[in-house]
Amino acid sequence: MKKMLALLLALSATASLTLASCSNDTGTSSTESSADESSTVSSEESTEADATGAIKGGELIVGSVSDVAADMFPGWTASAENQAIWRLLYGYKTVELTPEATYEYDPQVVVEHTETENEDGTKTFTIQIADDLTWSDGTPITAKDYVFGAMLISSNEYGEIQADNTTGSDYVGFEAWNSGESDTFAGFRLIDDYTFSATVKAESLPYHYEITYASFTPYPMHVIAPDCTLTDSEDGVTMSADFTTELLNETINNPDTGVRYKPTVTSGQYTFVSYDNSNYEAVLQRNENFKGIWEEGYTPNIDKIVIKKVNPDTAMDELAQGTIDLYNGVSGGTEINKGLDLYDEGKVSYANWSRAGYGKIQFHCDVGPTDSMAVRQAVSYILDKNEFMQQYTQGYGSLVYGAYGIAQPEYKANKDAVETELNKYEFNLETAKEVLIADGWTLNANGGEFVEGTDDVRYKQMEDGSLQPLIIKWACTTDNPVVDLLNTMLVPNAPKVGMKIEATVMDFNQMLDELQTPGSEYNMFNLATGFYPIIQPWYMYSMDDAYMGINNSNIIKDEELATVTEEMRYILDEDEWNAKWLEYQKRFNELCLDIPLYSDLYHAFFTTKLQNYQPDSMHQWDETLLYAWLDESATEPTAFVEQ
Repeated sequence: MKKMLALLLALSATASLTLASCSNDTGTSSTESSADESSTVSSEESTEADATGAIKGGELIVGSVSDVAADMFPGWTASAENQAIWRLLYGYKTVELTPEATYEYDPQVVVEHTETENEDGTKTFTIQIADDLTWSDGTPITAKDYVFGAMLISSNEYGEIQADNTTGSDYVGFEAWNSGESDTFAGFRLIDDYTFSATVKAESLPYHYEITYASFTPYPMHVIAPDCTLTDSEDGVTMSADFTTELLNETINNPDTGVRYKPTVTSGQYTFVSYDNSNYEAVLQRNENFKGIWEEGYTPNIDKIVIKKVNPDTAMDELAQGTIDLYNGVSGGTEINKGLDLYDEGKVSYANWSRAGYGKIQFHCDVGPTDSMAVRQAVSYILDKNEFMQQYTQGYGSLVYGAYGIAQPEYKANKDAVETELNKYEFNLETAKEVLIADGWTLNANGGEFVEGTDDVRYKQMEDGSLQPLIIKWACTTDNPVVDLLNTMLVPNAPKVGMKIEATVMDFNQMLDELQTPGSEYNMFNLATGFYPIIQPWYMYSMDDAYMGINNSNIIKDEELATVTEEMRYILDEDEWNAKWLEYQKRFNELCLDIPLYSDLYHAFFTTKLQNYQPDSMHQWDETLLYAWLDESATEPTAFVEQ
């Protein structure tokens, strides 16, 4: 009965940046270290209820079908689980995502703020933080930690330790600071111990998500750069000369003590306990020094969180047996139905919500043969996407034709146009042959005319006279039902059009590294992505080499796409924004940068002890978990379903 209810909800749901394993977003994507104690933590914790009925205490074990990586600090390739860990470890952002999925200043952090429009077209955000914020080791958090954080992740030195250092490009003086030309970041000022300002470039205004320009996260300067100093002047904030690449390699990248692998001092809801590389398990402990968030001062209720790797074939069994407590972001009809069977048996609770993302095949566009739009389109034509979606989601998903999920407001505003104006690339082997022939894939290995039934692989003569074979190198992951389906529904069709698809199986983190590496030998990847809750396609399709890889993971340089997405960032009116979003989708669809496979109704299955866990389309599991608690006496299953 409950299963039928879920199915009806899925079928009637409104057709709906984090990277993920296509089989489940629990341990995904758009990225561990020596542990100083065992990752097995006793669950015999004392518990107590607060005035709202929430119970403090307990341990929650979260199952992830993807590997949790060693990276505990932002800047490197990250799965969805690692990004969740970052958010749990590093808090006190000046601007946060509200429960209503809007961005606002957090009153627990920001005492006062002003926005000043300057005569030169720039805009200055001045922020005074509270004087009672502390790091987990009790050290006071000051304005210097916020300015240091902004300068760190924008610095040339950060880039030299192979971290992404493009953050901060919208602030005055970024180029000089980022390149190492200057030791001063002109756009920042340290006004006093608890007040700082940041000035945004005129050319970066107006901005659709303008309040996020005032969003800053503190990073522990006394840990990462303990002997360095920041000096304020009319020219900006100057970093002392002892801030070096060698210093960051020691304090960040040292595998035994660096904050990338062992962040001993944090500011968020939780502190780092341990990471076990042998079984991809991370353990976090509630931060007793965390002040809280929003007017209500919300603090986490759950004492310990263990995030562990699970096999998707046995994850539901582990949930039923109690060796994991939360299996989140479950995708695919087979797994969903297993979970609903457990709910019908009274063993677990569940929730569902429409996805703000999609499962996909993604192409690299900087290497042949997928640097050709025609080749990418041909791959799309040889896959029966409707049949694939039906087999994988089993009624819990919808087809999508661009870079969007069925829960996104932009899609809802443009639904009719999307359904009628975007190319659906319906399954057609003859059309695939036609686009390949028109693109010059007409030769065989000897340079003669390709003859169907005689020759196996098409070739194309390149400008230098060489012959390029139509061989697609596919990086795929283990224990993945999406991979299994593609092996039966896509790969066998390739030879029918003179194409060959060669699969290389690897773990998810290795695949992410390849995906985000320009010049990788691989052409094609299968994964999933999500939009929570904002989209920034101007970074995703920027033609600037600095954005290639982690941001622009298609490695595409298309002037039309870059222009239309760049225009989006300056639009304030919602109707204009939605219209420009449709232009973006049309170009994305034409270029066939991805093959969207499905956008579905996500499910979470969890122990009946977990109370008030109410996930939705615009928040990640860790953000929702703040309001939940564990009640050891709760045995009645609950269902929180999308209305």
